Amino acid sequence: MQITMYKNFSDNNVISKTLGQPITLTGNLRNESNVINPNIRIEVDNPALYNYAYIPEFGRYYYITDMRSIRTNLWELSMHVDVLMSFADAIRALPVIVSNAENDSERYISGGQWVANVKNKTDIISFSSGLLQNGEFILITAGG
Repeated sequence: MQITMYKNFSDNNVISKTLGQPITLTGNLRNESNVINPNIRIEVDNPALYNYAYIPEFGRYYYITDMRSIRTNLWELSMHVDVLMSFADAIRALPVIVSNAENDSERYISGGQWVANVKNKTDIISFSSGLLQNGEFILITAGG
């Protein structure tokens, strides 16, 4: 089993992460492991240099959420799956309308069915006796 560790420089809500120089470790999975939130022991000098990992056997990218020292150079990493990066190709292949994208080159709206209809009509209704001191609710509705 391999685990590739990186320094992630991107925000969590970005699909394609900017990753630093990787280090690849090879070993065996000796205990039970959860694919979504794995806890994996690694032997490395300074795991604090890394905050992100990829496990090819699981086919997923992970945020390193916690590091626990077991003994000298043996660390247990707690990780949580990064769904956006793990399934980036499948997400990009979805036939969707994008209303908010990472950058303008990825933004598109297709078809004429998405048309904004703006109506400017305001009715002002005065309260003849004003509002009560104990508080009242005012309901405002919009519709056509």
